[in-house]
Amino acid sequence: MALEKKSTKDDADKSSEKVSKKSAGKNSSEKKNTEKSSDTAKKSTKKDKDAKKSSSSKKHPERSGNPAKAAKALEEESRAAANRVSRTPTKVKDTASPRWYAPTMVTLMVIGLLWVVTTYLFNGQYPLPYFTKHHATDWLLNGNLYIGFLIMMSGFLGLLRWK
Repeated sequence: MALEKKSTKDDADKSSEKVSKKSAGKNSSEKKNTEKSSDTAKKSTKKDKDAKKSSSSKKHPERSGNPAKAAKALEEESRAAANRVSRTPTKVKDTASPRWYAPTMVTLMVIGLLWVVTTYLFNGQYPLPYFTKHHATDWLLNGNLYIGFLIMMSGFLGLLRWK
């Protein structure tokens, strides 16, 4: 603020010097008028600064010591922010899935289906004969069906996340 005071005084002095140079040939009564106008200009700048100080305290009630005023100011500010509409275009983030995602999931579902059909056609001997040879008496006898259904379910669950 001290810098602002100096600059306005300097500006007022410079303007009065310019006026005095122009009116060097004119009479002294005009010089008195210009000095009065520069004095009034200085007074008006002081009034403007005082008005800015008082308006700045009005602009920032959240800085006041009163918590009710601060809360009210924050509420009004949030309402104002909600009502503002941005006119500048913003790039929307691409949220779509990659192009390969959907065909991959459909392929998994088809492979799982073919696995289950093959298991039924060959009585569990194919695609992997391991389950019928080594687990003929326990629950892993139908291991080929489990594998087929797991492949199909992974494709189906992947399609649920497809965008």
